[in-house]
Amino acid sequence: MNADWTNGPDQLSEADEQRRGAARRFRDAQVPLIKLWTYYYGLGGDADELSLDAYLNEALHLPAAQVGLITTAMTELTAAEDE
Repeated sequence: MNADWTNGPDQLSEADEQRRGAARRFRDAQVPLIKLWTYYYGLGGDADELSLDAYLNEALHLPAAQVGLITTAMTELTAAEDE
């Protein structure tokens, strides 16, 4: 199966790997979803809270730009909590 928005199977595999990694980091960090979503939205994210939850539960693909914002939000939130 080839998803048009991924430009081919290799990018689809990478997207799945990123999604699994994000889901794992989210579970490990134990950051409340609303806190992550609020921070992500403040960075310019445009996915709603339900879509973010579905992405983090590996049930939805999001565009690469949104994945980058989610990753940034998780990185910054967990760094702030470690200090």
